[in-house]
Amino acid sequence: MGHPPLEFSDCYLDSPDFRDRLKYYEQELERTNKFIKDVIKDGSALISAMRILEPLPMDACAYNSESS
Repeated sequence: MGHPPLEFSDCYLDSPDFRDRLKYYEQELERTNKFIKDVIKDGSALISAMRILEPLPMDACAYNSESS
């Protein structure tokens, strides 16, 4: 998955090839940004769930050992 290189000198020419490469990088940045936002959202949901369930592991272990 190699990215086509963006050369600083090519920006002066503003060729269609440079625009295509730039568009590719912009799309890749959008996908990466969306992925990072999803990771943050999922991580926040996980942390919230862990805080709600924090006291349960000890109670659940005691319940499981008593019921055997």
